[in-house]
Amino acid sequence: MHEHVAAWLAADRPLVVARQPCGVSMSDSISVGLALPPAQGKRRIALSVAVQDIVRYAPPLRLADAIAHAPAAWQPSLTELDAAATHIDIELRVFGSLAWQSLSGLDYMTEKSDIDLLWHPLSHTQLQQGIALLGRWEKDHGLRADGEVLFGAGSAVSWREWATLKSGDDQRVLVKRASSAELVDARELLEMLA
Repeated sequence: MHEHVAAWLAADRPLVVARQPCGVSMSDSISVGLALPPAQGKRRIALSVAVQDIVRYAPPLRLADAIAHAPAAWQPSLTELDAAATHIDIELRVFGSLAWQSLSGLDYMTEKSDIDLLWHPLSHTQLQQGIALLGRWEKDHGLRADGEVLFGAGSAVSWREWATLKSGDDQRVLVKRASSAELVDARELLEMLA
């Protein structure tokens, strides 16, 4: 494992911030990880990095900036998705295999890959528009979009889980945060968009 990490860092490849252990302050160190590409066994390696050793930090890549790194056959459909999202003022960002491929220059995507997306709606209407967009895009292109809707306070919910909610029902959804995951009333999340 050490040789993989050393080679990764020597090539100036990125690490991703991981879920932080409960009750542990991020003032001294941060839990991070790297995912090796399929050709190297697709291993996930967890690390802890001292805050003072972090050279740079960047938010997840915008989909628009990652499209050129996707397989050529995927690029037209991803371009269409990005344009449709932009039309409703949603900025899609990527994580997962497309992000690793874009940032590392290594091959991560396969014919079984999906696209992992993050987006932050500014209103309930935009939330519904974004979910409808992803559903249509999957149906029209035969590709799979996974990922999460980002609400305020670092709260993220699977867009698929949100799409299954019934209007008017008291429902709870699994919310992921930097150091926890818990069931939360969906109405609380909608209030964050108001």
